Amino acid sequence: MRHVSPHISGPQRRQVPSALQGGIGFARADVISPGLLRLSAIVLSAAGLALMLISFQPFVHSSLVSDTGGDGGNIVNQVGFLAAGMVFALSMMCLANRKALASLLTPSFLLLGVVLAYTVATSPYPDSTIRGVVLTLIGMFIAFSTIVLPRSERDLQLALLAGAAAVLAMSYGGLLLVPDLATHGYDAYEPQHSGLWRGHFSHKNIAGPVMCVIAIFGIYLVRTGHRLAGWMIFLAGALFVLKTGSKTTSGFFPLSILIVWMATLFGRSSAAIVTFVLMLGAVAMVTLGSLYSNTILYMIGDLLGDDTYTGRATLWQFSLSKIPENPWFGFGLYNFWSTDNVFLLDKPFEDAWDYRFIVHGHNNYLDILLNLGFVGGSVLLWVLYVAPVINYAKARRIPGNRKLADMFFTIVVFMALLSFLETFFLARNDPLWLMHIFAVFGLHLAARFSLSQPQS
Repeated sequence: MRHVSPHISGPQRRQVPSALQGGIGFARADVISPGLLRLSAIVLSAAGLALMLISFQPFVHSSLVSDTGGDGGNIVNQVGFLAAGMVFALSMMCLANRKALASLLTPSFLLLGVVLAYTVATSPYPDSTIRGVVLTLIGMFIAFSTIVLPRSERDLQLALLAGAAAVLAMSYGGLLLVPDLATHGYDAYEPQHSGLWRGHFSHKNIAGPVMCVIAIFGIYLVRTGHRLAGWMIFLAGALFVLKTGSKTTSGFFPLSILIVWMATLFGRSSAAIVTFVLMLGAVAMVTLGSLYSNTILYMIGDLLGDDTYTGRATLWQFSLSKIPENPWFGFGLYNFWSTDNVFLLDKPFEDAWDYRFIVHGHNNYLDILLNLGFVGGSVLLWVLYVAPVINYAKARRIPGNRKLADMFFTIVVFMALLSFLETFFLARNDPLWLMHIFAVFGLHLAARFSLSQPQS
C-alpha cells in the first residue's frame, strides 16, 4: 500500500511507500487472519523492546571497575539473544516490508559491515571478537525489527506503550519486592552510590539514561493522543532518573527535549539541528576542554562540586595519550579496555582511578577512536551521529512522520550528549547501545518511508 505525501505537488509529486503497513501480501486469510497478524506484530515489537531493556538476567549487579565481563560474557544472555535473534529473523521474513529491509543496503551500513569484518579478521582474540560482533548484530536486528514489524504507526505506539510499561513494572516492582537488588548497596569501588536506584539494571549509569528514553517515549505518546498512559510513563521515567542521582543525565534529558522542540517552535528542522551542533560543541568544551583549560576546570568544580567528573578526567587523559599509538585502525574492537593493552601497564598511583581495571573509557568518541581508529571510527561516527541528522531533516519533510521523527531524534541527541560521559558503541546487548541504534534505524526509515496511518 502506498501513501502520497500531501506536501508534494506538481512535477515533483512522488509516492512514498509505507514501511510499517506492507509485506503481508502472501498471507492467506483462511489460515491466518489479518487481525491475528496485526496482533502478532504488536506483541513481537513490544517483546523486542522489553527484551532490549530488560535482558534475560535482570537484577545482576556490576561495578564499573570490578566487572569486566558484562552481558557479552554472560552465557544466559548469549544463548537467549541468539534464540531471540532466530525468532525475530523468522518474523521479519514473514511480516516485514521487503523494501524496508532492502533500504538497509546503504553505503554507510555496508561500510560498517566491512569495518566489523576487518576487526574480526585482525583481532588477536578472534573467538571473543566474533562472539561480541554476533551479539551486537543480533541486538541491532532486534532493534530494527521492533520498528518495522508493526502494521501502522498506531500499532507501533501500542508496542512502545506495552514495552515501556513492562520495563517500568520490572524496575519499580524490584524496588518494592527486592529493594536490596534494585538499589546500589555498598561497593568498595563506588561507595558514593549506596542507596541510589538502579532498578533491574546492572548500574545506575545505565538505569538513568534508559529511563530518560522511556520518558521520551512518554512524550511521544502524549503528543499522539495517548495522553493518560503517556503522562504516566513520562512521570514514572523522569522520577526514576532523579532517584539514580545522576546530575549529568538529569541535565541532558531536558536539554535534549528543548533542542528538538526548536524544530516545532520555528517550524524548521534546521533550528533543532543547529542548536544540537552548538550544544555538542559546548558539552565538548566543558568535558574534554576541561583537560586543557583551568578556567573551565574551575567553572565545572563550582557548578558540579567535582571537576573530575567522578574520575572520568583521568580516563580521558589516558585515552588521549593512547590514541596516537594506533591512530588509523585503532587497537581493535573490544581490544583495549579490560585487555593486556591496559592490564600490563604500571599502576598509576598519581591518578584518581586505576584505569587498568576500568571496563571502558567513559567517552564514546574517544573509545571509538581507541578501538577503530580514524578510519573505522569515521564510518561509525557517520552512522551513529551524522546520518541521523540528515535523515531527521528529510523525515520532517513528510508531515505524517514529524512526531515520530522528533522522538527518534530526541533519543539520538540525548545519546550524543551522553557520549561525552559514557561508552556504549557496538556494546553487544547493552541497553544504551540498543536504544541508540533503535533511534538511528527509526530515523533511517522515517526519511525514506511514510510511517503514519494511511489516509482513508
